[in-house]
Amino acid sequence: MFCYIKEWPNKMATLMTSDGAVLCTCENTEAARQVWRDWKRQQNPQISEATEAELLIVPYSPSPSVFEWLKTFIADCFVRRNRKIVTG
Repeated sequence: MFCYIKEWPNKMATLMTSDGAVLCTCENTEAARQVWRDWKRQQNPQISEATEAELLIVPYSPSPSVFEWLKTFIADCFVRRNRKIVTG
């Protein structure tokens, strides 16, 4: 499962799934990353380290606004959900 970690202005971080479901909010991005790693290890105990390719950390940036970021994030999730594979 692909996840995002969104860092907020106060340095807190929210771990969420690619479809926008919030899993938890932590005191910083490293704590959120550790929660994600622990969750991945519970899903598959055979792996020693979860692959970072399934995680995107979105650092805080004063612009665009949080509203613009959420709008872009939701649009991206919508595209991923509705993407259809066409074979010719």
